[in-house]
Amino acid sequence: MAKHYQEPMFTRSEIAQILNVTTLTISNREKNKKYPEPKRDMNNYRVYSLNDVFNLQLITYNSIDPKPIISIMYDKGFTDMKRLGQMIDSALSKRTGAT
Repeated sequence: MAKHYQEPMFTRSEIAQILNVTTLTISNREKNKKYPEPKRDMNNYRVYSLNDVFNLQLITYNSIDPKPIISIMYDKGFTDMKRLGQMIDSALSKRTGAT
């Protein structure tokens, strides 16, 4: 039976690691409206979806690099590399609208 994964959520410190910036940099960019305001979980912690991570990479670097995202996801317990790749591919394919 195939494992069903819920969509991964990322913390601000994980986002900082993916973007190779500090959490303070992310905070400042959010305050200055350079980054969109993140969603909040029921404990009022900032949470970022996979799509949010792609958006932040595009804003920061004008490109998407799945490698640091995959590394964080693996550390979070998403250890089935095939399924992990499918999740990334699926999330990326949802981003491509009419070209």
